[in-house]
Amino acid sequence: MGLITDFWFGFANLCRWFFENTLVPIGHAFDWILFIVGMVLMGWWLVKLKQFGNDNEKDYEGW
Repeated sequence: MGLITDFWFGFANLCRWFFENTLVPIGHAFDWILFIVGMVLMGWWLVKLKQFGNDNEKDYEGW
């Protein structure tokens, strides 16, 4: 019984170490990557919105 519980506690410690030392830095890197992608997409959206506004204003004749 003691050997089995030692195995599971060791496995739990290994999983905890893996999470703290591997997954957390990977998560931070993905946070920055997604932030940069989001800012690029927002910039692209604003450029397209400005282009659409210019074309739309040229054809606007009012009510």
